[in-house]
Formats: sequence, C-alpha cells, structure tokens
Amino acid sequence: MAVSGRRLYSQRHLERQRFAASAAGLSLVCATALIFLPKGFAAFGVLLAATTLLVPDFLADAWARTGRVLGSVALLAVLVLGWTILSMQFSGQGWRTIDNYARFLLMPWCGLLAFALAPSRLWLWIGAMSGVALACAIAIVELVSGVERAGGGGNPIVFANAVLALLVLVVYCRPQEERPWMLPLLALMLVLGTIAIVLSGSRGVLPGLGLLVLVAAIGSGGRRARYRIGISLGALLLLLALMCAVPWLTAHMRLENIQTDLQKYSAGHVDSAVGARLEFLSLAWHAFLDHPWTGVGIDRFGTLVDQLPICRTQELTVCTLHHAHNDLAQWSATLGIPGLFLIVALYLLPASHFLRIIIAHRLTLPKGSAWAGLMLVVVYVLSGITQSMFAHALTTTLYAVLVGLLLGLSLRESSPVESSPAQGAAPV
Repeated sequence: MAVSGRRLYSQRHLERQRFAASAAGLSLVCATALIFLPKGFAAFGVLLAATTLLVPDFLADAWARTGRVLGSVALLAVLVLGWTILSMQFSGQGWRTIDNYARFLLMPWCGLLAFALAPSRLWLWIGAMSGVALACAIAIVELVSGVERAGGGGNPIVFANAVLALLVLVVYCRPQEERPWMLPLLALMLVLGTIAIVLSGSRGVLPGLGLLVLVAAIGSGGRRARYRIGISLGALLLLLALMCAVPWLTAHMRLENIQTDLQKYSAGHVDSAVGARLEFLSLAWHAFLDHPWTGVGIDRFGTLVDQLPICRTQELTVCTLHHAHNDLAQWSATLGIPGLFLIVALYLLPASHFLRIIIAHRLTLPKGSAWAGLMLVVVYVLSGITQSMFAHALTTTLYAVLVGLLLGLSLRESSPVESSPAQGAAPV
C-alpha cells in the first residue's frame, strides 16, 4: 500500500508539473500576442497567478538555485517601489502614482516561474510574431479609417516602442536550427513591424530598429554573412530613402520638421516635438539642481511644464505634455539622485546578467534568451532618449515581464542539461 501510495503521489506530481508547464507556455504567448488588444495583459496575469499557486514547491526550489541573480533583481524592484512610495508621501501624491513602478516586481516573479517550469522560448517567438502581425493590421485599419497616426487606440509612440520590443523577440527567440523558411519569415516579420512603426509616425524607435537589424545580420555568421549584411544595409537605406523621397512618408514621419523645429527653438519657440524635448531637458536639469536628493516628487514633472511662461498665457500642445520624454531626465527631476541611480540600475543590472551568461557560455551567435534580453534592454535605452518609457503602463509592463521571462529562460538554458517539465511541450 505504501508503494502504491508513493506511485499515486508521483503520478499526481507529474501531472501537476505538466499542467503547470503547459500553462506557462500559454502565458508566454499571451504576454506577447495580445498586448495590443484592450486589457491584453489580463490573460497573462491570470495564468501567472494560477501557475504560481499551482507549483509553490517548484518556485521554492528555483529560488534556491537562482537566488543570487533573481534576488538582485528582486531587491532592485523593492528599492524602486520603496523610494517611489517615499516620494509619493513627500510630494502628497496618491497611490495611483506608484502603479507603474510597482510593475517592476514582475521581473523576479516572471523570472522565477520561467526558470522553474522551463517553457520553450519558442512560445515567446510565436506570440511575438502574432503580436507584430496584429499590430500591422491595427495600424493599417487605423490609417484607412482616417486616424492621423496609428497607435492601437492609444499613444502612437508607445505603440511603436511595443512593436520594436516584439521584433526583438522575433529575431532573437527564433528556433536554434536554421531552416530554409526561417530567413523569409524573419524578413516578413520585420517588414510588417516596420510598416506598423512607420504608420505610427514615431521617429524615436528608428535607431533601435536599425541596430536590431544590423546586429542580427552581422552576428549571423556563416558563408552568407556578407550577403545578409548587404541586404540589411540595403533595406535600411531603402527605407530611409523612401521616407525622404516620398512626400506622404516624409510628412507622416515629420522629417521635414526637424530642422524647422531646431530653428524655432533657437528663436525661443518651444511648441514643437523637438523644441519641447529640448526645453524639457533644460527643465529637468534645473529641477535636479534645485532638488538633488528628492527631486520635485513622483509624477510632478507636469508642474514644471505648467510653470513655463508660455504656458501661463497660452494653451499650447507643449503645455499638455507632463513627462520629460527622456527616462534619465524624468527620473532625475522627479526622484532625485536615488532615482537616477535606480533608472540606471534598471538597465544595467539585467543587461549585466544577460551579458555574463553570453560570455560565460560563449554564445557568439546572436540567438537565444540571453541575446534577446540584452537587445531588449539596449532598444529600451535608445528609445528612452526621446520618450519616457516607464511613464506608460504598456511599455513598463512589457519591460518588466519580458526581462523577467528572458532572464529566467536564459538561466535555464545555460544550466546543466536536465529534464524539464516543458520539454515535451515545445511548439516546434
């Protein structure tokens, strides 16, 4: 009877393990395929909570094995939340102001589940391709319906940044084996993603898009590396030429406005895309100098904008923008020196973990979870130069979830080969 009891327990344990692994794989698809739909993260959140309650023993074992890496990420998330709560109390703001900052707690949580259940990263790849295709369809529908800039019903810049994040997964989470249909499929996905980005009218994601394509081509290796690099450079140059030569594209991307905006700003006019950003950098710098340790308070950059002389007498577009449109400037001005250190750590700490895994395991071919995580951080840094990435719920959640998942997956991929609950559930 004792032997039968142990067998029954073992069978139930295995069934629970397999069910949790299947739920984890489905959650990876939901985390990427549904983000452009209303409440798109809801399905992922439900699966995340349910899986956590289903396998607490797995998570405890995973924490014992990854506590040094995921523990550092958890500590960082707690520090971010703690300092923003203090700033909230200091500035007299409501609890809603810490909503985005609390989402960084998803990083260690997602990393722990990804390591414990080891779902195939190909679920992320499939979900990301679905998300890119959905974004392109939404952008085209909005353009046809007369929307000036595609944004999935929201902020066009946030929409473009989310598409770029999914393209990172499409390129770097692809299957390990090179198959004949892989290159055409990647090219198609890059074209669809680029269409969605161009229709959004966002210029800030173009450097990240260019870097993504070139790094993937340069690092592909093999006898056709030069061919791929040439094709990639040609495609990027063709895109740039089209945006400069086709009047509609030039107007849509507002390329002709850059020089005009700079000239207007030098004459004291700040009500333009470029002028506002330059003025906000100046506002953030002076706010940082005036309040170096505390900043002006969480979510209070808008008060600096309201105090601009031009905003006291006129109702201009620049006066409605309440973020610095630069992550370092935003966090420094509102959260002081601690905020500056925290935003830098949010980039550097995950990047250092990914880079360490890449170097330690000689992952020279730019493919896999570690490469995807590193490139995701890089494109967020580039986009953060002209946009407050963590001032928006979608881009904040996407960063926290994807960095956590990719960190957990890269730790699992770099660990000694062992049986994993999801190995039999790989999609390809």
